[in-house]
Amino acid sequence: MDQEGGPVERLPSSAGMSISVVASRTGVTVTTLRMWQSRYGLGPSHRSAGGHRRYDEGDVERLLAVKQLVDRGASPAEAARSVLAAPRQLLELASGTDPVAHEIGRAALELDGPAVRRLLARKLAEDPVESVWEGVLRPVLAAIGDDWPAVAHGIAVEHLLSHVVASELATITGPHSVDASEVLLASAPEELHDLPLAALRAVLASTGRVGTLLGARTPIGSLAAAAARAAPVAVVVLALTPDVADLSVLTAMASSAVVAAGPGWDPTLLPEPVTHVDGLAEAVNVLAALTGARAADPGPRATRGIGSRR
Repeated sequence: MDQEGGPVERLPSSAGMSISVVASRTGVTVTTLRMWQSRYGLGPSHRSAGGHRRYDEGDVERLLAVKQLVDRGASPAEAARSVLAAPRQLLELASGTDPVAHEIGRAALELDGPAVRRLLARKLAEDPVESVWEGVLRPVLAAIGDDWPAVAHGIAVEHLLSHVVASELATITGPHSVDASEVLLASAPEELHDLPLAALRAVLASTGRVGTLLGARTPIGSLAAAAARAAPVAVVVLALTPDVADLSVLTAMASSAVVAAGPGWDPTLLPEPVTHVDGLAEAVNVLAALTGARAADPGPRATRGIGSRR
């Protein structure tokens, strides 16, 4: 038992966060943190091997929840009682995940859309889309997808987060017509998700390339018609699970390079010359090569079918 109250788990000396780090993370002064610890039991849950008190992500989540209630007009005592009485609902994120991912996850679990939007907009203003997607959004989306049946209002949490992420990525990209597109981005006909494509579209925009997102569950006929009309350099088709990876959609575009994106596709089954990518960075590199080759060769394009050999 710790003399300052509550059982304290021992951690290696390198583990956990100091009070100064937590003050920076939460925007609560060190003095206030110490006061909340002594008055309300909102202190760190651990001690390092050297005897120093250390906060973990759960401690920070509680402090942020208390701060949010105080900012809304509650007294610190009321806020602390409310947070400590409520079951702690946290996403299981891997050790070392960006702290902003934990904050966005907490806000999403509380169905606090404005907070999710504010956190994400600030992160996107500071870092490239690729790093925000890989380091913040993918871990949170994966955790919610894995845990939503056990999370209160799990479907609402997933929908809220998806909506906010899509709208914030769209502000980076801006509207584009199909006629102008170098790349068409579509989900397979039975694929319900398209957020990875929204992230890819945003990255393309940041490099001066135009991508048009046709969205989830794009019918084969609609995708083929759009490709025929726009004559894009490439068509990207997303499938996240094998049950929606319909190979027939990949052969429907006669004159565009086709990229099968996502873990749902089996690379060994793809018709040549379809390219498989499974990750944002890989997709960006492949599309950069394709669009670069198109820019270097402004002459007539061959109308080679997807099912043909090189």
